[in-house]
Amino acid sequence: MRMGRTRFILVLMCLSIGAWVAFAKVAMPLVIESAYRGQSLPILNAIVKGQHVHPVGYYLQMWSRITTDGLLYLLVFWLPTLVMSLCYAAFFRRFVGEATPGSLGAIRMWTCGILLLGTLLEDLPSVAQLPIEMRQHGGLLRFLYILPIGFDKFVASESSLWVFQLLTGLLLFLGLIGLWTRVVIPLGAFCKFLFLGILIDYSFFWHEGLVPLYVLAVLSCTPCGDGWSVDRLWKVYQGRSVPDADRASPVYGWSRYVCWVVIVPAYVLNGVSKLEEGGLFWWNSTNFKGMLYMDNLNPRWVDWTPFLYLSQAPDILFALVPLTAVTMEVLFGAVLFSRTARRILPFGAIMLHTGIGLLQRFLFIDLILLQFIFWDWTGIRKAVGQRLEASRGRIQVLYDGLCPLCLRTVRLLACLDLFARLELLDFRRLALNDYNRTRKLNLTLEGLEKEMYVVSRGQAYSGFYGYRIIALALPALWPLAPWLFLPGISSLGAWVYGYVARNRLKFLLCGSHCAVRPSAEAESAGPITRNEASRGLGFVLAIPGIVVVSLLCWFHYVEFYPFTSWHLYSYNDTSGKVAYFKVFARYEPGMISRARFEDTIGALAYDGRYWAAVQKCFGKTSEEAAGLGWSQRKRDLDICKKFLAAAASAYNKKARPGGKITQYQIEKWIWDFRLNPSDPQYGNLADRFVFEITN
Repeated sequence: MRMGRTRFILVLMCLSIGAWVAFAKVAMPLVIESAYRGQSLPILNAIVKGQHVHPVGYYLQMWSRITTDGLLYLLVFWLPTLVMSLCYAAFFRRFVGEATPGSLGAIRMWTCGILLLGTLLEDLPSVAQLPIEMRQHGGLLRFLYILPIGFDKFVASESSLWVFQLLTGLLLFLGLIGLWTRVVIPLGAFCKFLFLGILIDYSFFWHEGLVPLYVLAVLSCTPCGDGWSVDRLWKVYQGRSVPDADRASPVYGWSRYVCWVVIVPAYVLNGVSKLEEGGLFWWNSTNFKGMLYMDNLNPRWVDWTPFLYLSQAPDILFALVPLTAVTMEVLFGAVLFSRTARRILPFGAIMLHTGIGLLQRFLFIDLILLQFIFWDWTGIRKAVGQRLEASRGRIQVLYDGLCPLCLRTVRLLACLDLFARLELLDFRRLALNDYNRTRKLNLTLEGLEKEMYVVSRGQAYSGFYGYRIIALALPALWPLAPWLFLPGISSLGAWVYGYVARNRLKFLLCGSHCAVRPSAEAESAGPITRNEASRGLGFVLAIPGIVVVSLLCWFHYVEFYPFTSWHLYSYNDTSGKVAYFKVFARYEPGMISRARFEDTIGALAYDGRYWAAVQKCFGKTSEEAAGLGWSQRKRDLDICKKFLAAAASAYNKKARPGGKITQYQIEKWIWDFRLNPSDPQYGNLADRFVFEITN
């Protein structure tokens, strides 16, 4: 099997390289020359638009560089793929490892939960209040605006965005519980992609929610619904074969490993970019202090600025913190090759993001929570179960083995028994007299035939009261458990249970599906073993593909949503100067005080997403402005004014009588903290922009 896979990869490698060389060296030069003369497709003619400035050789030389880069990336993709294929078994055994369906299902639940939390915290409908001039039409969403599908009208409709936010949340919730996972997970990933893209399109390319989106996209191609899902419970209830929850398999190990792979570039490339752009001494205290001052002095979604109280701490502290952070980021790739690293580095990432939240006020809740998928919780789960069994004993459930409904019910209970608290006993196969004698009970055959009994801590509970004990023991039923103890619920629950119990033999007919647990033969006949070879090849191709795409984005500074190069805070500024903004508003009584854009349009409330528009009020830096004409600067100023008008309109709709905004004042301050470290004003006013609200 290994040699067949290797031969197949070698054939694909040769064909792809040969096709690329033929296309790049033979076909494309002819197309470029034709486009240069204006005789090709209109889109190509538009790309080669400098015929009167550059000779055709300029474009051929540019394409030659692209050809070389393309060949290099093909080799970077195929060589690791070939090595992984040759060392497939050793690589899998040492670095990947088998996993259970529950492990992958838990990753699906956790990832959907993270994205669902982010969806619920956003105010997507308020995007419709923003001026359309703020749209950047960046990333893949650009093509949706071009297509004649009315996407621009959809984004401008508050009701449509509200429905879309509900749909996205619903899909992510269904993905969390694992209902229709094969359809819901891809749809949820697509809707979340649009959700984040719309928000980013009106602000700037921020990165919250991006990595969990990558993970969800990967999960779309895996059997993530085989564990901890309603889909699995439904199959179990019907008596259909499902993978054994506690049996590890390579396909789940590979699926889990690819989820890890898509997380790693966010850290490694970010750390390397700091050293590549900022130099080996990027972590110097002056550079780090400048970042912290800028983030603390600019308005954010919270007013807490702890760094301003810690700024007098020794410089060694502000050098060690970024040095530790960049070291952790660069070494984070070790989680793919070391179990020890998977225990330590995710904890370091949690501390890193917590520090960023406290010192810089950027809240990466998604990345903090995502670290938990690197840890194997199986040992902890079993240890908790053993501890509970030792202290409280197991809960014995006595059911009717001739009742189809009872058999299906206990199958579901067995699947939900996270801590192995339940012991399922068919009372018809039980020596009832011996059982009563050893446990000092007085159960009768007539009573057991009427209703289920649950024995816990030496006491027997029948019917509805037994289900209350079960609900307290199974984590999946904990949200339901408090309701079962409300006054009046006991009588209603006992009546409902009694009705079902009396008619249980009428609901279902017992057949071959009545076995309490699927047989080993049925489990092994599932889809996993049939598709193991093809799945293994897919994962071997996916891992180098993810690496190549990440490197391509990093080397070429690609910021094309959802692709990113992860060059974040990679500059090195030792000038000691920071520029920041203050926002003031004049209200109807004439009072002027600090204002918060976070209280206006909710879509831009987090992490200063509005600053891309506000900065346009003051123009670009001198270097950037040199390449801009007056028309572009005028458009920038117009965008700033329209945003301020929209923000004031949103605020005034919610304002109390007499508390409406009539004017915005935005001040730009510059502070040299090296020359004046104790300046109580934190610098001097450099520029002011005043905007009157006319409606």
